[in-house]
Amino acid sequence: MIVPNKVISYSESIIGKMLNVLERISEDEVSIEHLYSSTQEYFEEVDEFIYSLDVLYLLDVIQVDFNKGVVKYVKRD
Repeated sequence: MIVPNKVISYSESIIGKMLNVLERISEDEVSIEHLYSSTQEYFEEVDEFIYSLDVLYLLDVIQVDFNKGVVKYVKRD
């Protein structure tokens, strides 16, 4: 489910699905609800979407403002 293996293909894994999330995040802030609604076709369950946000956050690719409920792409120098 999270990582590809003999049974789970790359596109079915969270690593493959989180690329769809990254494509929807622009330089502006995006609400978590809007982000999910625009990517829900790629996820079987909402927990897969949350896992993908978790991985992106742990990799320091996104910032999450829990007070506003928004996600923002982290620019790297």
